[in-house]
Amino acid sequence: MGPLLTTDDPQGGLRFRPLAIPLIIAVIAGSVAAAMAVQGNGLGVGLGTAVGALAATALIVFAARARPRERVEVAKGAAGERRVLVLTTSEVTPEAAQRIAPLASGADDVRLLIPVPSDRLERWLSAEDDARAEGQRRLAHSAGALVAAGLPVSGSLGDPDPAQALEDELRDYAADEVILLAEGDDDPLAALRGRLGLPLTRV
Repeated sequence: MGPLLTTDDPQGGLRFRPLAIPLIIAVIAGSVAAAMAVQGNGLGVGLGTAVGALAATALIVFAARARPRERVEVAKGAAGERRVLVLTTSEVTPEAAQRIAPLASGADDVRLLIPVPSDRLERWLSAEDDARAEGQRRLAHSAGALVAAGLPVSGSLGDPDPAQALEDELRDYAADEVILLAEGDDDPLAALRGRLGLPLTRV
């Protein structure tokens, strides 16, 4: 999938050029037709099938790389209430809670969201129970630190991908702002940049 078939959109995602999809469909259809036309030739059938498979794979790869362009959906809350969503990729320590407390001070509710700690290998090995138990442990300790810092806290576990976890949570939780606690220089919410219509503060 090169620049002849795709282009960048203003939000940093990918999209097909106008003639790209018909062209790809024509390639797939042509390869299948070629395979049918040379039924007696094992090489022709194999080649046609391979070309069709490659074209289909290209579509799948593009779908995986393309990012949605619409704004992240946020649930509507009661008027006059301030709700803060705290997303953390690690356990909230008492020190981190003290940094978060001034930012969330005065909120009617603080929702603590922790992605379930899991990787591809763990999911492949069906170790979800262990990962969820670790998530519950992190959630309990982190909520305790925030409560000790004087914040009204409710908690939730989310998808292992922080960006997906946040997007899922916002469909049900009417947040007015988001606080991100993350270690290192990586941006765990990079996939949502340009789509998140809420104030975002990283600590």
